[in-house]
This record gives sequence, C-alpha cells and structure tokens, in this order.
Amino acid sequence: MTASKPENVILVAFGGPSSSGKTTVAKTLAALLPHVTLIHQDDFYLADSQIPIDKASGYQDWDCPEALNFDKFKKYLTVLKNGEGEPPIDSIQPDDLDLKLLSNEIEAIKTIAKEHETKFNNGKQKHIYFIDGFMLFHDPEITNLFDVKLFFHASFTTLKRRREARSGYNTVEGFWTDPPEYFEKIVWPAFESSHKYLFTNNDVEGQLNPKVAAQYKIHDVKNEDGCKLIDLVTSALNIIIHEI
Repeated sequence: MTASKPENVILVAFGGPSSSGKTTVAKTLAALLPHVTLIHQDDFYLADSQIPIDKASGYQDWDCPEALNFDKFKKYLTVLKNGEGEPPIDSIQPDDLDLKLLSNEIEAIKTIAKEHETKFNNGKQKHIYFIDGFMLFHDPEITNLFDVKLFFHASFTTLKRRREARSGYNTVEGFWTDPPEYFEKIVWPAFESSHKYLFTNNDVEGQLNPKVAAQYKIHDVKNEDGCKLIDLVTSALNIIIHEI
C-alpha cells in the first residue's frame, strides 16, 4: 500500500472490556465502509508461555497490560499514525465475516456512509484504521494516538454472562478456554483496575465521569442486554462521521 499523508490517516479506537460488543461493531463497520482497515489488539499478545500468572488464583492473566507486547503495539500505531504504511501482522483472529445484520439493516448503514462519502474519500488518499482492543484507554500515550475514541461497556452481570457463553479464544500458540471463575477473578478486576479512572467515583458499573470523558474525548457506548446491534453500529458510525 502507498503510504498516506499523516493528515489523511485516521485512527478510531473501539475500546472496552471483554464481551462489551466492541469487536462485533468494529468488524461490521469495517466490512461495510470504504477505505477502512481493522486492527485487533489481540494480535499483539505475547506467546502463551509468556503470559503472566496471577498469584492469587494461579491462572494465566490474559487481561493485564503485561500480557501484551505494548512496545510493539505503540510502534505499530505510530507507524500508522505517521502515514508510513501498514506493517504486516500475523493475525490470530478467526475468519468470520458474518455481519449479524439483516439485509435492510446493511443497506441502511451503506446509505448513511454514501451520504457522507467525502468523509471517507476526500481524494487525498484518506485511510481509516479501526483499532479494536480491551486495553486502549489505560495509557495516555496510547489513548492520545487515536482521533476518535469509542468506549464500549456494560454491567458485571451482562459481561460475565456473555463471556461465559463463549467457547474460548485463539492464542499465539493455541486456544484458550476460561477456567472456573475466570471472569470474576481475572477479567473484571483487570478492567476495574485499568478503567475505573474513567467513571464517576471510580464505579465501573456507573456513569462515565463527564470531565474525564471530555478531557480524552471518549464517547460512551453502553451495551446492555436489549441493545440492538443495528443501533450500536449506527450510533458508532454517526460518531465517527461527526468526528472525522
């Protein structure tokens, strides 16, 4: 790919805890919008044998910052941000293009994009990168690299139910299945520790702190049970259109 000029490169963060819907929304929009490349933070995990062990439970801790190669991740984002091209990634993501939308919903999204097509193609090699990850907002150095920031979240109960309904996750060296009580012992505490600063009174089941959200220009996307995918996708698209 020919490198774009930095002013025409846009990085959009789809951040939030596991099972918050960020990846589904990012995949859906990336498949329907022009000039978009989707990057998964999960592709920057360390090898399975290098994942830290949680002392209290004895489990591997896949949800702490130390489980990721953040130096590599920061450098990758910086290369994108500077318009220096797209370094290759050895992705561990499943090849799943099921958009989970009805045909009329897909057409509705395409219509919105068409109505704002100059936002996505202004004739100056504009390219948009969607960055999907669970640890995008814990470090200001990384957070400040993004031009648009979407923060997906839900309650403990909702996230736990969704997480435990999954069979597992691809890893660098194999496949991971959560052991018993993994969500409450590892996933939730890690999310709470790294993201509580975003919330009023540090309550991650409450509301985002308006001052902190405004400071970092983070958009709140709450995805509880009952939320429809088309509504989440439309909301995210409208935010992106407004911001770029």
